Amino acid sequence: MDPSERALFITAYGRLVAGVWSEPDQERLLADDPHRLLAEHGLLLPPEIPVVVVRDAQHVDPDIDVQVRAWADAIAAGGPFLLYVPALDELDEHELSEHELDSVVAGVDPTGACCCPCCCT
Repeated sequence: MDPSERALFITAYGRLVAGVWSEPDQERLLADDPHRLLAEHGLLLPPEIPVVVVRDAQHVDPDIDVQVRAWADAIAAGGPFLLYVPALDELDEHELSEHELDSVVAGVDPTGACCCPCCCT
């Protein structure tokens, strides 16, 4: 895969993952017809090459090079293509203490000046 093909693949793959994370229709299409989902993002894969979707693998953290190699290998060898769709990390929720709340009210540190030095002089 030459550098321009690699860049196009990475861009398309990134859009695909973001779409699956944010759009329920894209997530359903991933489960129902991954070939079509790939094609909608410009990743054309011959129909005889099977797509194996690896979703939210907790102990698998492939970097982009792994996904690029999986694509190139699937095309060269006739499949299968392992499509990794990582889990979307949810932000941990926790309660803030009164002191923590006081320090972030309106984005102002209570020990310092307000918004700018010009109005506080």
